[in-house]
Amino acid sequence: MDIVINDTNIFLDLYDVGLLDRFFQLPVQVHTVDFVVNEIKQPTQQGVMQDLISRGMLIVKGYSSESLANLYQFKDECGGNLTLADSTIIYYAQSIAGCRILTGDRQLRNRAEKRGITVSGILYVFDLLVEHKLIPQSVAAQKLENLFKINTRLPKQEIEIRIERWKNSR
Repeated sequence: MDIVINDTNIFLDLYDVGLLDRFFQLPVQVHTVDFVVNEIKQPTQQGVMQDLISRGMLIVKGYSSESLANLYQFKDECGGNLTLADSTIIYYAQSIAGCRILTGDRQLRNRAEKRGITVSGILYVFDLLVEHKLIPQSVAAQKLENLFKINTRLPKQEIEIRIERWKNSR
């Protein structure tokens, strides 16, 4: 089974458009790091995340306070404007052969790809949801339109291509 390591923004985008439950039905093993879980501040979202963790659907790699010095050193080695959570995702991904990072963060993507880690974003997730028939194409188009209204930093041209294709398919 493929392993994906999620950044905060993927969880929040899926939550915002009501697809987080569908995401966890994909044939992938979903991982993240404790720093990502701690970035989720809204109580309802926290509750959903804790439920996923307690049900074993979300695997969270925790780091001890003793490992913080190594994590901060790694963050400095990565360079750029990465947060500790972002650099820890890369750190964790390096320990799992063949995993994929899911993020919408350009800095995280660039730094991870420089280290040879495969990185995909929310559109990859939508493609998987459609491919595995977890949502109909018409629903995918509608949800992607809704997401783009919330998150305008997403790649507009790629979104328009998918929306057009999914709306016109029967």
